[in-house]
Amino acid sequence: MRAKKAGTAVALLCGITLLSGCYGQFALVHTLYKANGQVENKWARSGLTALMVILPVYEFAGLGDVIIFNPIEFWSKKNPITDKPSVASKNTVVPPVNGTTVGTAKNGERVTVSWHFSNNRERVSAVVVKRSSAGNVTVHLVRAKTLEGALETGHVQMTTIRFDRNLPVVTRKVG
Repeated sequence: MRAKKAGTAVALLCGITLLSGCYGQFALVHTLYKANGQVENKWARSGLTALMVILPVYEFAGLGDVIIFNPIEFWSKKNPITDKPSVASKNTVVPPVNGTTVGTAKNGERVTVSWHFSNNRERVSAVVVKRSSAGNVTVHLVRAKTLEGALETGHVQMTTIRFDRNLPVVTRKVG
């Protein structure tokens, strides 16, 4: 009987070790940590942290992350708690909050794009400046709820300014 319990314990430890290799965001622990950080008073925050360590709240959250949520994130490429892409996902490219990029389109136009995401990345504003080889300049001001929504469904509010004989011509499109 004793050998059976020891074998079960060894199998359980091996399983936990294998599952903990599925590195993830540890979203449950981070959620608890952020909730603890919302406490304004430093003494209350310190007491709450000590209480959450003494009562094994952080320990159970970490164990839940290692055994349940990180393997789910590893195999599904999406964290079930935060609903964000996995840290191991190689296909995910998240642009910075503010940025500018310059390039040349296939038709020879020189394109400059500057963008800004809101704090929670729910809205994006972008300025697209195109200069043709003939010197014509077109400026697009784009606002969308999400970058993905703007690219996939075309739900954008766009203001286009093109210059005709150095005079701006403004057109607006909401799609």
